[in-house]
Amino acid sequence: MLFVPLLTVNADTLDREALLERMQGGGLVIYWRHAATDHGQRDTDLSDMSRCEHQRNLNDAGREQARQVGAGFERHAIPVERILSSAFCRNTESARIAFGEGRYETRDDLFNLPPVRNRQQQQALVAALQDYLVTAPEDATRNVVIVGHNINLQRAARVLIEEGEIAVFDPDAEAPRLLGTLHPEDLGPL
Repeated sequence: MLFVPLLTVNADTLDREALLERMQGGGLVIYWRHAATDHGQRDTDLSDMSRCEHQRNLNDAGREQARQVGAGFERHAIPVERILSSAFCRNTESARIAFGEGRYETRDDLFNLPPVRNRQQQQALVAALQDYLVTAPEDATRNVVIVGHNINLQRAARVLIEEGEIAVFDPDAEAPRLLGTLHPEDLGPL
């Protein structure tokens, strides 16, 4: 098996100010790994995704991260065309707190990879995310936000991010091209 290292922020990625400026201009795909969760909880029954008590959920720090992200998008006037979210409660709660009820669309093709045992289904999820990462917003002055999971991003783009982190992609490429990453606190005042 060929080993391909995960991408990390390097000299080819933009610094915070340049990345925020690019986000303000639109035309990007912004991948946000859901905010911080309570790791004392586990995903135990995913047969009904509305049953949050059977999933790992946001903790208080995660809810604060989600508020920071929403306030940061507003503060920096980052335009958003669409917000796509995994159906997991930690993702939809992150999207709801940051952007408001009814602003996001839940997508089955953003389902978290680890619980999926069928290899073909896993490959379909990875391919779907790769397509999202290279598909520009319809309105080039706005961005698409995806609220997803780390393992999916690792498999689709070879990028590793922590809970609450944001990876920004230029969709004008054949393969996902990372412009840089941000932490929720990076969305504070310049």
